[in-house]
Amino acid sequence: MTTTKTILLGQLAAAYDKNGWFSCLKYCLKGLTPEQAAWKPEGADNSIYEIINHLNYYNNAYLERFRGHDHESSLADNDETFDHSEAESWEAEVARFETIMDGWRAEMEKAGEAKFDELAPPGNESKWKAVISNIIAHAAHHGGQIVILRKLQGSWDSSGDVS
Repeated sequence: MTTTKTILLGQLAAAYDKNGWFSCLKYCLKGLTPEQAAWKPEGADNSIYEIINHLNYYNNAYLERFRGHDHESSLADNDETFDHSEAESWEAEVARFETIMDGWRAEMEKAGEAKFDELAPPGNESKWKAVISNIIAHAAHHGGQIVILRKLQGSWDSSGDVS
């Protein structure tokens, strides 16, 4: 039976760790060195490192809220979420990304179907199913940016690519 939960779990896998119609983020990050992750071409807004830091910030904030914990943003604006100067290392940031995404999968798997129809904080303006759908689309969007950055720097391994 197809449910909201099974659809969202399938979309999470596609964006995170299962190549399908596009390259998943886990594949996009495979074999990336800290130097490659920090590189950005002239005129680019963000490096891969900065993108992963940004994803970690928002994905973790909403995961904590999904778990029922308060998570108030301490940042002045979205640009601050890309700053990775406080990160321990590139490897630690990737591990944190995987822990957060695996956490999303685990929480979604154990949630009852009704959870996805509940209103999500802050503001209680959208249902969790809409918020999670946007989190997944956001991850896929940034995955595409990572592919472009890797292609520009010549570090993209197209052997497992789906396009």
